[in-house]
Amino acid sequence: MSDLSFHVRQFVPACADGEEMEHRQALLKARDYAAAQRGKVFSDRAIDLACEAHETAGAFVYADVPVDRLKIAVAYCRNLVHAAFLAEHLAEEGAG
Repeated sequence: MSDLSFHVRQFVPACADGEEMEHRQALLKARDYAAAQRGKVFSDRAIDLACEAHETAGAFVYADVPVDRLKIAVAYCRNLVHAAFLAEHLAEEGAG
């Protein structure tokens, strides 16, 4: 994973290395990926899912929450991004 620890430490100076840092870095990536995805998809469902991923990642990346909550937020955001990708493909087939 790229070293995004600098960005995390700007807002969460006490962030522990290891699992907590990995989850926060993953949330930064998910937030950025979801933002980019929002500009590339056209179906309303895909846009809504990408927006939800972006907002959730942004809400948790610097939040004072336990590591297990960060882990869940990462999984949720990844699943939303994947769901947006799938929704876009379904819409291209005329089902959305």
